[in-house]
Amino acid sequence: MIVRFSFRLFLTFTLLSCFVISLSSQTEGLKTYTHAEFLAMINESADSVFRFENAIIRYDPVTDSRFAFNSEPGSPNRTFPTTDTLLINKQILLSNVHFDHSERRQPRALHHIRFNKDVMMFNTSSVMFIGCDFKGRLTIMSTESMASAISQLDRGSRMLSASVSVQQSHMRKGISIDMGTTEEKTRSQIRLEGSSVWPATTGRGSRLNSIAVSSLIARDNQFLGNGRVSILTEQTDDINISGNDFGQKVTEIRILGTEDLNHSILEDNKFGNHLLLDLDQLTTSSTYEWSQWSQWFVSSQGFNEYFLNLPDSLRGNGPFDQQANLAALSTYKAEGLVQNAKSYKQEVKLRGKLLDLYKAQHDLEDVNTVYIELKDLETERLAYLYSQKPSFTTFFKWKVNQFLKAFSDYGTEPSKAIVFSVNVVFLFAFIYLFFPNSWDEQGKHRILNRFNFYQKYLRSASGAHEFYLEDRQRELSDYEAFKKNIEEGELELPRFFVRWSKPVYYIAMFGTKASTKFLKQTDFLSGKWNDLSPSQKRWKNLQIGAFLAIGVFFDLMIRVLNALMLSINAFTTLGFGEIPIKGLPRYLAIIQGFIGWFMLTIFSVSLISQLLN
Repeated sequence: MIVRFSFRLFLTFTLLSCFVISLSSQTEGLKTYTHAEFLAMINESADSVFRFENAIIRYDPVTDSRFAFNSEPGSPNRTFPTTDTLLINKQILLSNVHFDHSERRQPRALHHIRFNKDVMMFNTSSVMFIGCDFKGRLTIMSTESMASAISQLDRGSRMLSASVSVQQSHMRKGISIDMGTTEEKTRSQIRLEGSSVWPATTGRGSRLNSIAVSSLIARDNQFLGNGRVSILTEQTDDINISGNDFGQKVTEIRILGTEDLNHSILEDNKFGNHLLLDLDQLTTSSTYEWSQWSQWFVSSQGFNEYFLNLPDSLRGNGPFDQQANLAALSTYKAEGLVQNAKSYKQEVKLRGKLLDLYKAQHDLEDVNTVYIELKDLETERLAYLYSQKPSFTTFFKWKVNQFLKAFSDYGTEPSKAIVFSVNVVFLFAFIYLFFPNSWDEQGKHRILNRFNFYQKYLRSASGAHEFYLEDRQRELSDYEAFKKNIEEGELELPRFFVRWSKPVYYIAMFGTKASTKFLKQTDFLSGKWNDLSPSQKRWKNLQIGAFLAIGVFFDLMIRVLNALMLSINAFTTLGFGEIPIKGLPRYLAIIQGFIGWFMLTIFSVSLISQLLN
């Protein structure tokens, strides 16, 4: 973890032990050298450490052509001179040494150089590395505001700036860039782009630290191996952290002092390990992609609160002990962030800021996702509170949250509520299927009557249609009496009444006639079953078996339909009068009615919420 930018003092005192430089010395007595002269001094030095201070390294078109490159920045056709890579085998310590590197006007940089040992630059401006290979650690640090120094150094040419740029390079032992102070804001830039960074040998890992500068860009970099990466900004106008692969490194990103933030991009990054995140108030111009870190991030301040309260034996050698940090982070994510009240509040605060940002940007997908995570965190917190101090209130809140999660993702997914409700309806319908109800009274003995019909038919020489007409004789008599009465009273009744009554008669008789005709057409083996030959008996068995199977299937479908309708009625209506079922299912219907009332109420709220959004 990182204590708010205080770690800068460590390198400050280390470098100041070698170089004690005041602001006046930055702007007075600086000698000018060409790039060629600068490299010659490095090569001619007999020491293993090259120390150099108080100078300006200018570009000379005659002697320094190998430091120029062609094409516009960002162009895929960018080209460099074809000279061999330069090798520097000395440790480099520079203080108050300024370069005139640029990408736009007469592009030039330190490019394609292999530094076999550490490179340290203190209060250095306008330096650009492109395509370099650092086998040691690269450290660039500014402990004072460079604005006044640059203005006096440059004398109006505007070639120098307080910017630092490292592109398409390899840092074998990590990188540290610290720029700016809170005393004065500068139009400087920190840029790390398209580079590979291996594990740092120091406990602090690799870091980019910007305070009161114009912009910080960390884009399309690959951080290899384990270790730690810290990107810290304060009062920085523009921030672009995108397309980076942080691999298995513990990463910390802190964006503070955002009152004057113009634009902030944090997207398309890959995190394969813990991410410590700290954000001030966000503006709608910010682009923070939730999916890149959703499973990895925790609040930097929340973890800080938790880590400081750990026993000394668990904190290892301090906040930058990698092994202790990893163990503490794993425990923190598993349980610490909901058990520590202050850490929990920081976690909620961080997610609340992101939720407000996505709402302001009308990003409903991420709004719902972050809201679900917030409620999941609340559910875990309620479970912990109940385990510590059981009470009905905490138990009820905990279980209601769990139900809302399963039912509708805390009201963000009404369709999930419909699926859940349908499952409840089918479950109770399955229970009702095994209990009789008054809605199924007519079909109560339907299967027995059907078997009784066919046993009479098999024992008689009459056809099946004759038994069918016999069973419906009373009904047919009523139909015939209706027809006869209409015909006899034709002269005494209005003409329209007589005409309308005939279709009613034919419609009433249609079902009976159709069934009679069907039975007559399919009864191709008449006679008693005992009088039939063995082959005829087999055909008769197939015929009767098919009819019985169709009849039983029809009866079962009616029973299932009745049970389903009863379940739907009970689910959607609480207290619909006499419940058409007896025994235990009657009480289940009441319980289902309450469940339905509760679920439909939540569904309505969820649907209205989504419609309003």
